[in-house]
Amino acid sequence: MEHPKINEDYLETGSFFDIFNEEDFLLTNKDLKNDFVENQNISHPIIEQTVLDHVSFSGCNFNKLELTDVIFKGCDLSNCVFDEASIYRVEFQNCKMMGTDFDSSYLNNVIFNNCLLDLANLNKLNLKVVQFNDSSLKDVSFNENKLNKINFKNCELDKMNLLGTKLRGLDLSSCHFESIDIDQDLARGLKVNSEQAAFLARYFLGITVIY
Repeated sequence: MEHPKINEDYLETGSFFDIFNEEDFLLTNKDLKNDFVENQNISHPIIEQTVLDHVSFSGCNFNKLELTDVIFKGCDLSNCVFDEASIYRVEFQNCKMMGTDFDSSYLNNVIFNNCLLDLANLNKLNLKVVQFNDSSLKDVSFNENKLNKINFKNCELDKMNLLGTKLRGLDLSSCHFESIDIDQDLARGLKVNSEQAAFLARYFLGITVIY
């Protein structure tokens, strides 16, 4: 896992709206705190080597967003549209991301720590070295994805959909779910705990496991 390459001592205090000072909507080397961004519609914004601390995005649509070496701390990204994004060496820490749309995006070396992602759209993604730690992904659409070195640790996955996704090597054993939707023919190689295995036996085969 590669972490964001940021030297916070050299960051310049600013506002997210500094992005409009550049013709190509570029925001770089910034330290943003307690900013409120509402109903912004920007095509292909670029954010690099930046820390966003308690920045609230409300009703924003950032199609083809590019993030490189960025840290989000305690940000609210709920119900934003970040489809077709390119996200590289990025950390989301304690962020609220309910209903956020990342469809058709590329994520490489990305960490979600203690994030709320319920009802998010995470479909048709190309994910490489991505970690979800201590996060909630209830009712998340996680369909038709390409997975390479993906890790879920201590996450809430109830009613998550993982259809059209090859699950070989994926380990969900430390996570919790009452129900989950996956394709039987794509589940080979999935790692689960005994309780989860009992659910899958009932789900696919109608078998009830007695403890």
